[in-house]
Amino acid sequence: MAVAALGGCGHRGGTPEPVAAGDAAPPVEAAPPAPGRFLSPAELDTQLGNGFRQGLYRLAVMSQPGDDAADMGQQLPTGSVRAVSCDPAGPRPSGAAAKWKWSCGVRWATVDGAGKSTRYAVDMTTRGCFYAAATPHLPEHYDSTIRTYSEHPLNSLQSLRSGC
Repeated sequence: MAVAALGGCGHRGGTPEPVAAGDAAPPVEAAPPAPGRFLSPAELDTQLGNGFRQGLYRLAVMSQPGDDAADMGQQLPTGSVRAVSCDPAGPRPSGAAAKWKWSCGVRWATVDGAGKSTRYAVDMTTRGCFYAAATPHLPEHYDSTIRTYSEHPLNSLQSLRSGC
């Protein structure tokens, strides 16, 4: 599936380089964290950006004109991630099953170049995984592939690496 192949796209921390609509982001090989530790802030930024890019691709697939929606293999303009920033929303917890709460923001541009931002409440686990929910919740989006409204693909993001 094309969506899974995009999971390796991202940036190396800091401010990512803008990607023109329809261009693929350069791949980033992120080594999984050691078992039993939280992601570093840079790893969280990168992984959240990767998940967001995957959500932008799903949004592009959902937004195709009805006649094109059956062809899932073509390249699509997806917009671009401009910056990801995350900060702890609470103290670092201890324990093997602990969850660390973070607050993250993603600045991004639509296919047309309009600037947007989306905030996330993030739970990070000691397995090196994260689960993020948009705050506020984004409204349903019309999905031309199934001809009805569906959950907005940028509402929930999670780690794309195996084991999460």
